[in-house]
Amino acid sequence: MKRYQVIKARLSGILLCSGCLFLGLLLLTRGKEAALGVKEGLVLCAQSVIPSLFLFLAFSDFLSLTRAGELLAKPFFFLGQLFGAPSCAASVFLLSLVGGYPVGARMLARFAEAGQISKKTAEKLLCCCVNASPAFLIVGVAIPCFGSAKVGGVMYGSQVLAAILTGILARLLYGPGEEAGRVSPKREFLPITQGFVEAVTNASRGILLICGFVLVFSAVSHGLSFLPYGEDWAGLLEVTVGCAGLPGRGFWEMLVLGTVYTAFGGVCVWMQISCFLRGTGIRMRKFILLRGIYVFFSLLFTILGAKQLRLPEEVFSTFSKALPMRGGATVGAAALLILLCLMLLLCGRSCGIIKKKNAR
Repeated sequence: MKRYQVIKARLSGILLCSGCLFLGLLLLTRGKEAALGVKEGLVLCAQSVIPSLFLFLAFSDFLSLTRAGELLAKPFFFLGQLFGAPSCAASVFLLSLVGGYPVGARMLARFAEAGQISKKTAEKLLCCCVNASPAFLIVGVAIPCFGSAKVGGVMYGSQVLAAILTGILARLLYGPGEEAGRVSPKREFLPITQGFVEAVTNASRGILLICGFVLVFSAVSHGLSFLPYGEDWAGLLEVTVGCAGLPGRGFWEMLVLGTVYTAFGGVCVWMQISCFLRGTGIRMRKFILLRGIYVFFSLLFTILGAKQLRLPEEVFSTFSKALPMRGGATVGAAALLILLCLMLLLCGRSCGIIKKKNAR
């Protein structure tokens, strides 16, 4: 065991040093592109990130700090039972579907710190509570890429179904929490005025943190643009940068890449979630293992929905000139699908290990 820890520490040290050297060389040789990435990141923050996230961060904090969240969750208690979690899980899940990626993780951290849910339950809920907002999918992806809000609606509905199925799968794999089916334990809530002030203060700190990550990963994405199919891989680092480079491609290429980018979330979003969970004891291992399943479900339902509603015909009929087709997908898109398959295989292996342990 000690030998394994020593090898692990050495490997992590080598990777850390290699990463730092690579980023240093990238800044020296691609400084102009990185600076351009920071500028575009500032534009993204001003035009997309802050307008779409700040109010929902404040609102979600307000719900978790005051009695409003408890009242909101009561009519949707069945969602908690569905995921094997207490009733407060309903408000977390619903707001994660409306507010966007980091809102659900932030609320889970709040509820775990307050003792309303256990760390184990929070780790399972994290698998289905990191979702793209409808505003981002429709205004930020569908309309610029396809000129149709209906495509964004299909993408959003597909990701809602994927979140529900992933949440149920997490319960089946890891079992319900010990507090499943119970009403959330009572705790002291802040007065409305104090809760409002605290929520706005926390949201201001949170949005600065998010914008900081967007700037860094926007710079890295632009710095790596010299790599083959660098534009295709940029979306796995920062979702808004990847989606901004989609317009002008073929319909199915944009749909596949846009769905993979928004369902995956990007490393930038994962880092934001990690920061919000820091110090709570909530680990992201289950979330990472099941994210491939979430992306697969999202992609499957989106493609089925697009074919059922004949969206390609509708989209092309709205343009005076059809968008150029590239045979359905690029090599970059194929590589992303291969990566997704690898994640599914890893998840399957993990599921097998879990079932063996349960059998014992």
